[in-house]
Amino acid sequence: MIGMGTKTLLTLAEFFELPEDETVRYELSEGELITMSNPEARTPHERTKSRVLRPLFVYRDQHPEAGEVFAEASFVLGPAIARIPDVAFVSAARVALWTDAEGLDPAAPDIAIEVISNSETAAGAEKKVREYLAAGVREVWQVYPEQRRVRIHTSDRVYDLTQDQILETPVMPGFSVKVSCFFA
Repeated sequence: MIGMGTKTLLTLAEFFELPEDETVRYELSEGELITMSNPEARTPHERTKSRVLRPLFVYRDQHPEAGEVFAEASFVLGPAIARIPDVAFVSAARVALWTDAEGLDPAAPDIAIEVISNSETAAGAEKKVREYLAAGVREVWQVYPEQRRVRIHTSDRVYDLTQDQILETPVMPGFSVKVSCFFA
């Protein structure tokens, strides 16, 4: 911040020139730099992320033609928006469009998955959902470890799944997992 009430907004180029720091991650939302702590592997957030990744990797291994699964990858969602979903699925069709310029994924994933921590505000979580959907993400999964539920957002629907309910998605044909598998 410069002065009182004045924000310095960054361009994507300036954002990607920031020095790397293993203890902090950054996202960019409408040009505003968002500092995120880098959780340790033993935290509940990271354990839940690991449990979400497992069935996605199994799916990818069983359906290698379907696409790729990523953890903590940067995605450019707009001219001044870059987000790092906890987990992402990118269809093979979208992967084929990548030029691998600067090592960044130039387009939105098909599915963005966010594990919602206690420290995350509802407004911040919903802003991410809006940015993902506006950028062409087909589904956003918000995983709530404490409530043991998954909220799924699409462009025209929001719904919750809990415990023994089965999560399936048209984005990954053949994918099916009991929601309770995401939680200890």
